[in-house]
Amino acid sequence: MSIWARGFWKSYWIALKRARRDKRARSFALRVTVLLTYPVAYVLFIWFTEVTTGAGGGMWRAVFYTFILGSGTIAAILMRRWHKKQDELLNFSLTGRSHLHPQDASDASPEVRTYLEERLLIVASLFARGASEIYLQHNQPAPGLEVVTRQIQNGLLREYGLWHKLERAEAEMASAADGLWTVEQQNHVLMWCEHLRLLRWTLRVDAELVSLAHVPKLDFSLSREILQRERITPSSKPVLKSWDVRVQRDAAMEYTARIVAELKARGLIAESPELEGWADEFRTKSLGASTDYLAGPRTIGELDDGALRRLGSVSAARERYADYLVDLLNSVQPFPFSLWAGGAVLRSKLTLSLLSPDTPN
Repeated sequence: MSIWARGFWKSYWIALKRARRDKRARSFALRVTVLLTYPVAYVLFIWFTEVTTGAGGGMWRAVFYTFILGSGTIAAILMRRWHKKQDELLNFSLTGRSHLHPQDASDASPEVRTYLEERLLIVASLFARGASEIYLQHNQPAPGLEVVTRQIQNGLLREYGLWHKLERAEAEMASAADGLWTVEQQNHVLMWCEHLRLLRWTLRVDAELVSLAHVPKLDFSLSREILQRERITPSSKPVLKSWDVRVQRDAAMEYTARIVAELKARGLIAESPELEGWADEFRTKSLGASTDYLAGPRTIGELDDGALRRLGSVSAARERYADYLVDLLNSVQPFPFSLWAGGAVLRSKLTLSLLSPDTPN
């Protein structure tokens, strides 16, 4: 993870909070602290010894040493990036692939890319509408105030020629009058939030994806930037490769499995043959301040039931949609998520049971 990434600093903050009881956190926090303090201490030492002592030419030597330190740091960053590219090439050699597949070496197919860009706008619009529906469920509009969210969002979809590209369930929700979504329909916002995060990341709108270890929140601001664009402007950047998305899918799969094991141990999900054996073993192996999966400054085992279910809903939604994107990015022609989910060999007995029946707040 880059030191310039927001996730790096959040990980550092979490590590500092957990350092007393978590060996992993202590090690990470110590390394980062040394990394951050060494350059500052070095520069202060040079300036103190060379400038304040009044030695001849001390000022210029201090500037020179500072330049050497700065250029060395930049060179180290560039070398790390170069080695990362070499590691990717080495990976192809170790797996027996002497050259990149043409589809892997380029962007996704034009049809798939266009579909992803369209879905980004559709999901952002549905997400914004869902935010309005949740607000209206808990709040009464002021007298004389007309709610026009449906009109605005549907007008935007028609303006971009996307209305006829809505899936059937999406069109039904988009057509419903303001304030008339059911609780079940409102609960789609949690799924759309993760879909939107993954789409933004895959299309490189965002440079990073919020880690599940940082407990992603329901963030309605994710749709604001997308919907405020004056027109659809295709990005010049290639979309992410399927293997990049696969890494996030596998991480979400691990979190989902860990949360399922915890839910089973607490009696919060029904017993089933699919859970026998592995769930208890996985939980026993994971428990511990220095071994369990992180959930912010706590671990999975330390979460209360509500927080556990919410994170499980997020990880399950991310796992499924990331899995879909992996298949979509490897395809020449696009296909809808609903079709993929209906034909896939589902882990739904595990993942769908995590979806909270409560309305998101």
